[in-house]
Amino acid sequence: MTVVLPVAQQGRYRTRHVAKFELAKILTLRSTAVMLGLTVVACLLVTGLVTHAALHQPPPFYFGFDPTQQGLTGMIPAALTGGVFGALLITGEYASGTIRTTLAAAPRRSFLLAVKTAVTTVLTVVFCEALSLVSFFLGEAILSAGGAPSASLGSPGAIRAVLLTGLFVALLALMSFGFGLIFRHTAAAIAAFVAVVFVLPLVMQGISRAGVRYLPTNILTHSIMSTAHFGPGGPGGYPALSPGVGLLVMALYTVIVLAVGSAVFIQRDA
Repeated sequence: MTVVLPVAQQGRYRTRHVAKFELAKILTLRSTAVMLGLTVVACLLVTGLVTHAALHQPPPFYFGFDPTQQGLTGMIPAALTGGVFGALLITGEYASGTIRTTLAAAPRRSFLLAVKTAVTTVLTVVFCEALSLVSFFLGEAILSAGGAPSASLGSPGAIRAVLLTGLFVALLALMSFGFGLIFRHTAAAIAAFVAVVFVLPLVMQGISRAGVRYLPTNILTHSIMSTAHFGPGGPGGYPALSPGVGLLVMALYTVIVLAVGSAVFIQRDA
């Protein structure tokens, strides 16, 4: 879809105009509907399968069982599809050539990118928080119906885990958006995202097990989603980061990638 931004007679335009048409551009892309649909299906399907597999187990199985983490397990594949979505939001414009139309109407690249990022951030955070809540409620309903230990939003650490999980996955999508700004090609941006988020932890396992706790997937599963206490050793033999520190580390990753992507976007021709 080609959207022409309103430009005043002296070449000036308002933030709300740019934001309005950036929003319209995102919501009318076919890829947006497809990826959001896949994200919802993947999240709820994995949550349903994981929590159903935890039903009717012998008592020792539930030693250290974390129902909150179980109910949020579907957000892990959602992080992958969300990363694809984040990359497509910018690489789709380069693939279709609409980025040239947008830049012609809004030639101040720093301003345009700031609005793009703000609109993307708001939409992504709202969607991921809503999905995290739905995943949690679905998982806990299955656990409760099957007689397994379950949690509610009033359980210790539950609401923190749900909200931070949604925010964390949104940060992953924004990091992928930054890779899209850097590479401008969907395949390259997704490859970079997958390498950092899913491949690097496997490589780091053989280099430094303690260093794995600073990588996104480990932070998500052991720091953000978890409400159980494993003691000083941690679930992997090393202490997990606290939820606050883990979120800050992920925010730092995202800011760095977005900063590099912004510099590339501002300086490089379309």
